[in-house]
Amino acid sequence: MSYVIIKNLRYYNVDKVNKTAALNICSAVLLQGMAFLTTPIFTRILGPAQYGIYAVFNSWVLIVTCIMGLGVSNTLGSGRYQFEASYYEFRNTILLFGSIISIGILALAIIFIHQIAAAFGYEEYIVMLLLTAAFGHYIINFVQNAYVYEKKAKYNFILSVLLSIISIGLSLILIPLFTEDNKYLGRIYGATFPYIIIAVIMWVVFFMEKPIKLHRKYCQYGWNTGFPVIFHLLAQNILTQSDRVMMQYMNIDNSEIGIYSLFYSLAGIMGTILNALNISWCPFYYDDLNNKEWKNLKLKCKNYIELYTALTICFLLLTREASYILAGKEYWCGIDIIPIITLAFYFTFMYQFPVNFEFFYRKTKIIAIGTLGAAVLNIILNMLLIPSCGMYGAAIATAMSYAALFIFHYLIVIHMKEHFYHLNVKIFLVPLLCMIGTILIFYILSNSWQIRWLLALSIGFYEMWVIYKRKTIF
Repeated sequence: MSYVIIKNLRYYNVDKVNKTAALNICSAVLLQGMAFLTTPIFTRILGPAQYGIYAVFNSWVLIVTCIMGLGVSNTLGSGRYQFEASYYEFRNTILLFGSIISIGILALAIIFIHQIAAAFGYEEYIVMLLLTAAFGHYIINFVQNAYVYEKKAKYNFILSVLLSIISIGLSLILIPLFTEDNKYLGRIYGATFPYIIIAVIMWVVFFMEKPIKLHRKYCQYGWNTGFPVIFHLLAQNILTQSDRVMMQYMNIDNSEIGIYSLFYSLAGIMGTILNALNISWCPFYYDDLNNKEWKNLKLKCKNYIELYTALTICFLLLTREASYILAGKEYWCGIDIIPIITLAFYFTFMYQFPVNFEFFYRKTKIIAIGTLGAAVLNIILNMLLIPSCGMYGAAIATAMSYAALFIFHYLIVIHMKEHFYHLNVKIFLVPLLCMIGTILIFYILSNSWQIRWLLALSIGFYEMWVIYKRKTIF
């Protein structure tokens, strides 16, 4: 049986690594995948305008989630190595500390609820629902990250199944109970309540595993290392969510926002796959970094880049016909934004290599500076492009911002004096050119589905054969 041997004499069974990676990928994909597969149902029930209203609400939830805990939970990955002997004490201190901070944020929000409601443009009860949902998302994210670094992929998978099934089922039950103009509320309630309830249950389960008081050492570590990350996450969500919010404030029709949101969600499959792969990648990547296994790292990175590039190319070649199935004709005018948004996700994939390196060496301030800069650039580009180009301007602004983000972080890591960075930019150039070529094929061969599907199947089967031959995903 094959084993990967690392310097501190710990052994990782390759089959176990593949199983863990596969389950983590399934967990992340399932949460978004189930929502995506039911998109045709919700787009038809709600229509473009109400689907757009729900999409904006969900964007706000994801942005506010970043504020909860003020970033302290983002130290789980590095803390797993820093406090290996007392990890569960560290984990639960961070859980308790982050929860106290989040409750403080909620209390402060209640005090200023009138002003916040006016700023958001929602009724006060919707704002409270939004804030509570963000707290639920924060706890669920904490639990799932913990399961990843503890290599408990099975529990992560079960949690993802429960959240997906309950939230979709509850939405379908609640939507018909509302009037024709308020059906979006059924979707909001259905997507929100399961996160809140399951978050409370999982908090109790986690804390009872190791009941502790707040440890000053862990709190200081969480604050000093994690707080700068909040600016990174907040800016990252501004990058991904601000387009819809700004379109709304620029009085772009809700129908256009709904169309944009649908195809952003469709292209977001590649973001979901990326998050799933990255979740599985990071624990083993950090192991190799920790033990300076440079040769092993370079080979794994090459395999990872090849895998994600192949998946993205196949997605672009197949997605036009999938769009016809998933959405009614009133949405089809937005199909041509898919390659632009997909390219943005590919730049996201590229930038995660230097960012993961920075996270390992706790360069969180640099990470925050880079993402804040990209968020500001995105807002400026949105202001310039949305009025003239509408949803296409928003898509172009997102792609350009992520390209700038990759360039910034790559320049940072190659100029780190105290740490050697193991990847040359050449490793990204050929895959990026393949991506650009595929985008051209998407437009030029728009009516030749047979050629595009044949190419996609050929590339897909080839990549499966390569993975089978090397016996490992990465």
